[in-house]
Amino acid sequence: MRYRWVGLLIAVVVFGGAASALRTAAASVGNVGNAGASHGIHRGASRPSSVFKHIVVIIQEDRTTDYLYNGFCVSSSVCADTVKVDPVSHRNLKPLSLAAPAQFVNTHFSFLTEVHNGFSDWDVVCKTHKPCPVFSYAPPSETSIYQQLATTDGVLADENFSPAEGPSVPNHLYAIAGQSGYPWAFVSGESGNCGITKPIEHQINMKTGKIDHPVPPCTDLPNIFDLLVNTGHTWRYYGTSASGLWSPTQMLKGLYNSSGFVLPASTILKDIQANTLADVSFVSPNSRSVSDHPGYMRDPHAGQKWVASIVNGIGESPYWDNTAVIVTWDDWGGLFDHVSPPFKDPLSYSFRVPLVAASAYARLGAIDHTKRSYVSALNLIEETFGLPSLGTLDQFEPGLDSMFDFNAQPHKYVPLR
Repeated sequence: MRYRWVGLLIAVVVFGGAASALRTAAASVGNVGNAGASHGIHRGASRPSSVFKHIVVIIQEDRTTDYLYNGFCVSSSVCADTVKVDPVSHRNLKPLSLAAPAQFVNTHFSFLTEVHNGFSDWDVVCKTHKPCPVFSYAPPSETSIYQQLATTDGVLADENFSPAEGPSVPNHLYAIAGQSGYPWAFVSGESGNCGITKPIEHQINMKTGKIDHPVPPCTDLPNIFDLLVNTGHTWRYYGTSASGLWSPTQMLKGLYNSSGFVLPASTILKDIQANTLADVSFVSPNSRSVSDHPGYMRDPHAGQKWVASIVNGIGESPYWDNTAVIVTWDDWGGLFDHVSPPFKDPLSYSFRVPLVAASAYARLGAIDHTKRSYVSALNLIEETFGLPSLGTLDQFEPGLDSMFDFNAQPHKYVPLR
């Protein structure tokens, strides 16, 4: 057994047959990767990805795989691992619009409430939420572009977990650094930047799981951009705001207000058109209204249309043949997902979130069932540009190579509509 300690709160994670049995295995059809071990995610053999000259990572907000890709299939025999009935509580999932006004709790503490003894127990959430909208899925009519993205131009990874058991701040840091600190790591969700001296961010001890008093929202972590600069490669982070909301570069001393941080996020479209796309680009939502974040969406289609504008910009340009576009969601947002996450340390991993890899070399017609987190995008960047590993969570990830077929003829781009 392993224990997660938060003050007097203890969550026990049991490894072995029972936990593995609950963590439903994906169907064998369409499996283009190796399943991770039941107690964690391990890096497998990788192959050079020299075909790519550019990598673009788009990070949307707060949706699970069961919510966003529920019932998704690329053919009659290749379907995502999703359910419409919770196998534990037997509650039925009900359609809930992306534009529903409800917001859900996605703190580290709520995660520990929902996962204990190695099992996901979502019914405990519904004891305090009446009615219980966490048991929900997006109406297919609201996700048609996301479905097309994973069908005509890319491949869905349906066993992709968010790396941190908490809200946006730690997860966005993991996306660029493979961690949110060590031995003390950011665990709360207050957006901030290195210009703020007020202690607003709580930290968790990665050895003991203890939560300590808050500190200012500024730290100094080795990150993928440092590796790129050290090897002569270019990068951009297209952010939402200088405040630090979904822009983790603003919380790192070495990157705060750096020239690589670009506002607004829509500037990436101009760089694509001007043929000045950096080697590596990260993009966070242009505004809350296109973020897919529960409670922020007025138009349920706005998020996927915004993502489509970027993917179409790349797909309809010369960049398509040498660019990988990774689209993912930062955390579970408090929404239901039936797969219990694997355990690695007091902060990793959390519930599944979708990940779609779009490229001229994507394995179309497949769904990738490899157990990973979107930190695997760092592996792809490291592999593509010959970078060393950051030595953080990226060293345990299997990478994204199983989502591509570099021996196949590149396929033409089908515009997202």
